[in-house]
Amino acid sequence: MKKILFILALTTAATTHAQNFPQKGSWYIGGTGGFSSGSTKQDTLVVKRNSWSFSPEFGTFLTDHIQLGFALTTTGGTNIPHSGLKVNSLQFGGNVYSRYFFGESDRAFKPFVGINVGYLAGLNRIAGTKTSDIGTFNANLNAGFGYAISPRITIIGSVGMLGFNSNRAQPVNGTATVTNDFGFNVNTLGNRFTIGMYYTICQGKENK
Repeated sequence: MKKILFILALTTAATTHAQNFPQKGSWYIGGTGGFSSGSTKQDTLVVKRNSWSFSPEFGTFLTDHIQLGFALTTTGGTNIPHSGLKVNSLQFGGNVYSRYFFGESDRAFKPFVGINVGYLAGLNRIAGTKTSDIGTFNANLNAGFGYAISPRITIIGSVGMLGFNSNRAQPVNGTATVTNDFGFNVNTLGNRFTIGMYYTICQGKENK
């Protein structure tokens, strides 16, 4: 409900304080990042865990409606199970995406549909010792909105819709395990709802 109210608030603001949305020829930088921490307790046993992600990106508007971008993504996590042996994971890779924005160029608020394809490679460690190599391929269709809060700053909200996710784990000594998921609103390429911010470093001719 809070997410819906947030989107409605942006829509209302857009009708009263319109800023030009990035147009053809604009180049931008931006990205997303996050951190989470939690624990699970059963009697006197406690499992602690945390995860983080960082994804800087850059891109351009090929037309007033079509956006093309590339993101470098790093993710990691730590689990401390009952045994007390710390389990670490680290992955690094990239993501290519394209979006189509609806609406005229003088609108501050514009919805979009998009496609994302990415790959992450990394490893797992237990108590500092490598235990397996891991790889993740993912692709999804999503939808969201863009809101220009100034001529150079744009907020992007994205919701995952239909996606495919494939995880491969290759133990140091053992047989590889591959897990595939395909579905509606599948949790690929990060959280189902994410918000990022872009800064336009080079404006298109129409905005100059």
